[in-house]
Amino acid sequence: MIKSIIVDDEEPARQELRYYIEKDTDFQVCAEAAGGAEAVELVASFRPDVVFLDIALWDLDGVEVARLILKQPRPPLIIFATAYDEYAVQAFELNAVDYLLKPFTAERVATTLARVKQHLAKREPPPMAGLLERLSVGRPAQKVAAWKDERLLVVDPGEINYAEVQGHQVFLRTQQGTLRFPGTLQELEAKLDRRFLRVHRSYIVNLDRVREVVPYFHGTYHLLVCDAENNVEIPVGRTYLKEVRAVLGF
Repeated sequence: MIKSIIVDDEEPARQELRYYIEKDTDFQVCAEAAGGAEAVELVASFRPDVVFLDIALWDLDGVEVARLILKQPRPPLIIFATAYDEYAVQAFELNAVDYLLKPFTAERVATTLARVKQHLAKREPPPMAGLLERLSVGRPAQKVAAWKDERLLVVDPGEINYAEVQGHQVFLRTQQGTLRFPGTLQELEAKLDRRFLRVHRSYIVNLDRVREVVPYFHGTYHLLVCDAENNVEIPVGRTYLKEVRAVLGF
């Protein structure tokens, strides 16, 4: 049995797709999600073979959801089921297993299910990386997903005070406490707007939280950043100093 999860924030669309999928007795829809954060958690719990994923979700961009899913052990195939425009559809055709364009039809869904079976039979890894890079161009994330214990929270970037690398992990210091970002500092930097500045190889700061520039030894500086009720001193790396001085005007 091929386990499937449907992710769409419109219940009628989920019901319609479930109906067409379950007409094929080789497939079982084991769960549905109305949002991206919920979808990531369901994938971790159910370990499906394939996820049918809308791009326009209420909380997270579907491309970001795909990235999070593909970071999990033994990730599933991902089929974008979307009302996206023709240019995105052309991108899907380049290296996605398949896409489904709304409104769905029985014949088109059947074709997709056949392609899923063929791909699973070959036991190849999901061919998604190049596709996600193409779709990310010009589509900055409006939200950031990060883990707090076993919960995946959706954070508005304005809630982030600063981000730092510890070991091989990236942590967000936010108004909701400390969260773990499931990616690199470079990946986080690409999501953030001009309110944020990379000031060190291990730090990104929210400029709205900077309260003071503190001169340090031998022409170096620290930034005093407001984090909850505390002020934290964050070092400015020498390779970042020129840009920091230009942005802050000192």
